[in-house]
Amino acid sequence: MIFSFSRLSLYTTCPYRFFKKHIEGYEEPATYPLALGKGVHKAVEDKINGVSHSEAILNGMIEAEFHPKVTMDEMSELVSYAPLTENMGETEIHFQLPLSDEDSAPMLQGYIDLVSPDGSTIVDWKTNRVSYDVRDNHQVGLYAWAVGQLKNQSVVEGSLYFLRFRRASKHVFNQADMDRSRQWALGVANEINFKREILDMLPEEAESLFLSTPSSHCRHCPFAIECYRNFSSY
Repeated sequence: MIFSFSRLSLYTTCPYRFFKKHIEGYEEPATYPLALGKGVHKAVEDKINGVSHSEAILNGMIEAEFHPKVTMDEMSELVSYAPLTENMGETEIHFQLPLSDEDSAPMLQGYIDLVSPDGSTIVDWKTNRVSYDVRDNHQVGLYAWAVGQLKNQSVVEGSLYFLRFRRASKHVFNQADMDRSRQWALGVANEINFKREILDMLPEEAESLFLSTPSSHCRHCPFAIECYRNFSSY
């Protein structure tokens, strides 16, 4: 399995939902926030690359698969809030890197929304209705580590730009910061792989290996009813 921040984060939030989605392969329906985020990211990317605003919004709607709750007006407004300048960097930079020097090291991949030409700055666009600090999770720390590997940078300024609030949360990630995020990802990935090895031998232990973790996230989970039936502690 190739890991991403979203997969690792989902596992730490609820191992059972991770199991259903990424091991059993159940597809979750596209939610409004996910569709909106995908569409806005596509439109912002297009505008950075010289596409007109109107065409970028249309491409964003196509990316969002014309989700019934996503409107062109909302998408246009959010995209207009992005502080875009000409030649500000490369968009949607893909990386796939081993999380350690071990031959069997787990692989981490991701897409970075924007990387400055010299690799010293990265940006991730957010459509969230609630903002938070860039250091509240390891997403940007991992992206900074990846850019450090790809661009030979020892220091990377990473920011989350919250479009609804027209505000950025920034931090200059040094080598220690980057390594802290890498070590977190490595630890979680190794734990998942260890459980998958046990699962191969003892498939009947799936529910005890990947426990349901009730939280506020349950109200958005398509497996919530199944959890209620399967886990008496839910």
